[in-house]
Amino acid sequence: MISVQEYSHEYADRWVHEADSFDTAGGLYFVHMGHNVAKSNYSLGPRRTGHYTIHFVREGRVRFLYGSQEVILGKGDMFCKFPHVPYSYRLVSSESRLRMIWFGFNGSQVPELMTMAGITPELMYQRKVVDPDLESVFHQMTQLPKNLGRKQLILWNSLMLRIFAKLLPDRKAEADPRMPDFWLKKSLDFIHTCYAEKITVSDIAAYVNIHRTHFSKTFTEQIGMPPVKYLQKVRLDQAAQLLKETSMPVTEIALTVGYPDLFSFTRAFTRQLGCPPSRLRSAPPFTAP
Repeated sequence: MISVQEYSHEYADRWVHEADSFDTAGGLYFVHMGHNVAKSNYSLGPRRTGHYTIHFVREGRVRFLYGSQEVILGKGDMFCKFPHVPYSYRLVSSESRLRMIWFGFNGSQVPELMTMAGITPELMYQRKVVDPDLESVFHQMTQLPKNLGRKQLILWNSLMLRIFAKLLPDRKAEADPRMPDFWLKKSLDFIHTCYAEKITVSDIAAYVNIHRTHFSKTFTEQIGMPPVKYLQKVRLDQAAQLLKETSMPVTEIALTVGYPDLFSFTRAFTRQLGCPPSRLRSAPPFTAP
């Protein structure tokens, strides 16, 4: 280990950060991190903290006690300390010296990230999660300077999210992309996100990887109108909202919602809503009697 300090029960290197308002406004922010080699008297707790801390066991074995439960963890395993949950841990005899790396953090998204990873106050550990990819992440984190600037903190966040991505279970079988329930929702999300671009029904079908004919038939059956009509409806609904709520020129609105020119927009708008765009804008707002 590099630039470690000797303590009564370990050799360790630590990073500590005092979070400011910018940090705490985020969903995940840095509190502290460190890595160590334990001495023969290594033992901590019982304690509680106000933040989360994940420990990864890189060598040796450790006994982790939380609540009324305890577990012995070894190389490649991890455990997490939850805020305000009592914990303690101590060295377990092993052929290898106990080596760990830990990351303390907080944030509004952390409880959900923990739930997604299957780490709960009732099950605060996972086995065999450390692989070469995670070791690469650990190395990058420990190369950060001790006084983390904003750039380093953003980098730390990205690396911590990589760690969570490794902890999350693989759910490839969760949804079958060939089933309409899956790809119809995906196609609707695509339309509502990209309606202002020059997308066609073929583009939407290609995005969800469904043959165009089958896509159009199933979409029409499930949604109640053909995809080209639905795309037009989304564009014109947005145009009507802009006409009512903004002072944007009509030509600019036409281009904003994906029409190539004012003429095609006016023709489609009039056919769909029964009046030209200019009349909708000039109509007085409806008031209940």
